[in-house]
Amino acid sequence: MGDKRIMILILFTLAALFLAFATFCMFGLPYMLMGPRVFDQLAERREQQLMAGLLLAAAISLVLAPFFATGLISDAGRVQVMAETLTGFIDRA
Repeated sequence: MGDKRIMILILFTLAALFLAFATFCMFGLPYMLMGPRVFDQLAERREQQLMAGLLLAAAISLVLAPFFATGLISDAGRVQVMAETLTGFIDRA
């Protein structure tokens, strides 16, 4: 059980580093090269808006992943308990 937690921690850390690097490549590098006018043109460029939205979605997914990862690697009984806890429908028959 401990090996799985270490592996998941390593994978989430690696995903966070890749996400930070992608964000730097999209916002930080152009800002360093062209200055603040890059952000003035952000409202006009659809492809940058799309990339910013995808980066935000990836960041939200990375934050929510630990809550759902336990259900993905568990047996059926534990997944059912997790599903009942998340949805709020606890039916003890």
